[in-house]
Amino acid sequence: METMTIGPDDGTLTLHTGVEGRAAKMGHALTIQMHDWSATATFDGPDPTELSLRTALDSLEIVSGEGGVKALTEKDKVTIKDSALDSLSASKHPEVTFQSRSITASGDGYAVDGELSVAGKTSACMVDLTVQRTGGTATVEAVVPIVQTDYGIKPYSGLMGGLKVKDRVEVQISAKVSEPA
Repeated sequence: METMTIGPDDGTLTLHTGVEGRAAKMGHALTIQMHDWSATATFDGPDPTELSLRTALDSLEIVSGEGGVKALTEKDKVTIKDSALDSLSASKHPEVTFQSRSITASGDGYAVDGELSVAGKTSACMVDLTVQRTGGTATVEAVVPIVQTDYGIKPYSGLMGGLKVKDRVEVQISAKVSEPA
């Protein structure tokens, strides 16, 4: 058994949001990057047998906002971050975690069944990892849809409900690592 831990030096952990409502054109679809995260995998030969991930919510950074009537300012980004941390109850639950229950080979990667804990609530979560192996290096990618209200999170809304962050967001992880021995 071999254990490997990766983090921001190996790749990115990104959150993508969307907007909806009659005033959606005024809002921004956000790209948010997490700067303090780590994933640990235990391997039996080349295959993972256990996987966990954690990220510190206060490390989130609003990277960009697509759409909207005007470009996001640095002040807007700070306001959005503060609102996001409040929505996620980050003062009480400063981390988001994932812990696998089972990992099964699937197509060009693995199906990982686990539990995701966000804002103090834990629910089942399925992650499809894509793995591309090239000369001792593996590129690992996953896109995980998360429904905020499943975790007791009320998506942001403004303009008397005319502008809303979509309930479904996507978490994307992409990393390049050395393959286990």
